[in-house]
Amino acid sequence: MTPMRFMPLDRLLSGWQRLWGSVAFRLTLNYSLLAVGTTAFLLIFAYGKIVDLLQIQYARQVTLAVNRLTAHHDAYGLTALQLEIEELLSDQTDIDTEMYLLRSPEGLRLVGNLQLLPVDDIDPSISATELLAEAQAPILLNVLREGMPITGLLTLRELGDGSVLIVGRDIADMREIQALIGNAVIAATLVAVFLVLIGTTIFRRELRNRVQAIRDTALRVGTGELTRRVPDAAEIDEFVQLRYDINYMLDRIENLMTGVRNVSDSIAHNLRTPLARVLARLDKARHGNQDRESLIAAMDAASVEIMELINVSEKLLLIAEANSGLQRQNFSPVPLAALMEDVCELYEPAAAENDITLSCTAEPVCVQADPDLLVSAITNLLDNAFKYAGAGSCIALEAGRRQGVACVSVRDDGPGVPEEELGRLGTRFHRLEQSLPGFGLGLASVCAIAALHGGRVEFENARPGLKVTLLLPNITEP
Repeated sequence: MTPMRFMPLDRLLSGWQRLWGSVAFRLTLNYSLLAVGTTAFLLIFAYGKIVDLLQIQYARQVTLAVNRLTAHHDAYGLTALQLEIEELLSDQTDIDTEMYLLRSPEGLRLVGNLQLLPVDDIDPSISATELLAEAQAPILLNVLREGMPITGLLTLRELGDGSVLIVGRDIADMREIQALIGNAVIAATLVAVFLVLIGTTIFRRELRNRVQAIRDTALRVGTGELTRRVPDAAEIDEFVQLRYDINYMLDRIENLMTGVRNVSDSIAHNLRTPLARVLARLDKARHGNQDRESLIAAMDAASVEIMELINVSEKLLLIAEANSGLQRQNFSPVPLAALMEDVCELYEPAAAENDITLSCTAEPVCVQADPDLLVSAITNLLDNAFKYAGAGSCIALEAGRRQGVACVSVRDDGPGVPEEELGRLGTRFHRLEQSLPGFGLGLASVCAIAALHGGRVEFENARPGLKVTLLLPNITEP
């Protein structure tokens, strides 16, 4: 015979630890055990109530029987009662359950199939008759019925002539019903525990299958597959919204990483030329035989180039801070009318120098915003209007409300923008005219600031010219 092989204890403990480490297993097991405990409590409670009901029903039957026999005695006398009990014992009805005992006033046994036993074997002086006489309702006692020991539900009634009548009922049927119900409760509890274990295993496996797609996606994204997404499932459950949220997060991460790569590539492409130009001028000034004025001119040109690079770096930092939301802590109520008047006053000398007509109209609108970032956005829009509209143009700065949103617009009457280029405005390092100075970061910073304030930027041809509108939804009371 092949000996039985048992799993080593360490492997068994290790498997149990892995199983217990599952959140799904623990949650399902705890809630299932709670449900089983509640069900078992209800079953036990119902069992107790059913047993009580059966005992009350048996006690009522015994009480009705003794009342009927007492009334028969009162009506017809002791001899008639004796004959009635003899007839009840010989009618072959309920012969396995009914118990009767009739004693004469002298204590002699007249008729019956019942023999009382001592209540306590240690103290035989305790009389069952006295115990029954003191009881207000039928009680359980061990007795002999036709010589067979049984447990019966008995009651005693003293009759008017001094005789004693004892009526009882065998509770074997009640005990069988109790045992049947008790076994049913135990079986139901065991089946429930078994189903709990099976349900816990199935639920754990099902939950693991639901989460597996998310885990696989996270693993692939962690290895660099930024285009990987959690696949849609046919089931409509609690994980559907989680899939949407994770995919939205991955889309955002991919866009940010793509933006970082584009910015890095654009920086490398756009800053290489100015840096190379600065190095060439400095190298020429260092090795050439030039006079003092030429050296100073070369240094000034290099300083200008470096300052432009510093401005580019500051704008990139501004865009990065706006995209990350770091400036939200500086939000405060900003009246647009006062802000725009200050900006117009600042640009009036430049407008007069370039023969540009600058107008400003503003409704009394107040928004929750960062005033410094808002000023930076408006000045960037004006800088672009000055640059592309050119001398002799008209530029209008306006502020108002539109469908519950604050609007700040800059409109010029310049050449405008081709329709196919409107969608690309606001892209970092994108420029319409490569011959004009700049790095294509002004409108990008405006879009980033608008996004930080929960708004957006709209570009449209004014025919003539271009109209750029900054929409800010956070209107507040001034």
